[in-house]
Amino acid sequence: MENITTLLERQVQLLHRIETFFELQACKPDIVPEMNELNRQCLDTTSAFHKAKLSLDKFRNELGPKYVDVVRKMQRNQMLVIHLMEQLKDDNHQRKHVLREQNGQTNPVDSAKKQSRIKCFSPIIKNRPFVTKMKPRCLSFVDFNFNISHEEFDQIPKYMRGRENLDELVAFMQSVIVPCFEEKYSLLYKNKKAVTNQQDLALWKIFNQQQSAFPNIKFVTQGDIARKMGRLIDKKVNVKLQMLRHLHILQETRNDGTVYYLWCRDC
Repeated sequence: MENITTLLERQVQLLHRIETFFELQACKPDIVPEMNELNRQCLDTTSAFHKAKLSLDKFRNELGPKYVDVVRKMQRNQMLVIHLMEQLKDDNHQRKHVLREQNGQTNPVDSAKKQSRIKCFSPIIKNRPFVTKMKPRCLSFVDFNFNISHEEFDQIPKYMRGRENLDELVAFMQSVIVPCFEEKYSLLYKNKKAVTNQQDLALWKIFNQQQSAFPNIKFVTQGDIARKMGRLIDKKVNVKLQMLRHLHILQETRNDGTVYYLWCRDC
């Protein structure tokens, strides 16, 4: 049974509550307007937060991916324009040289001397890498366009994606996978004599040897991805690669002990 002290304490607390109630009732006319104003401000704040959340969700789901995709296309098209301008400059230089030879206005003696100098130095000129014509490029900088929607990402099993989110997966594609493909095929389609760097030349030979394994299919190897990242492929990177395989962006296969990742997004 409760003792008398506990009962008295409860009665005292009840009296305090009654006193507080009477005090609030006495000043109710002054408090009600302030409470109504505070409630209105809370409702306005809640509405503003809701609108901000809707705007942020719209940017993430609609505007964000489009903006990233537009910037990526602009960068690739810029690289393509620079490449075409270099080729146009070389073509114009060769065309002017041919026109000067066809419309030569020098006397026969000077022309004969010029022809003899050209014959003497022609082997050297032909072997210069900057004069060598490049192979026709089969690579378009929009070959590796991709877009992963929230619906596609949500279809990935939870056990596979773990704590990874869509932004991290897209960032991995943009910073590692797509540049790895672009750098490889930008080098692969060059003529051997146009590759002057020894490291690039070694990669060029390796790429051409591997190309016979999967003709007419663009791919990179596990070693290419590790070289692009500057480190070995760890468990976290493997999770991202598994998700890309699940989304049918990449296809993993092995050949002669080498792991290949084939681009199959548009296949």
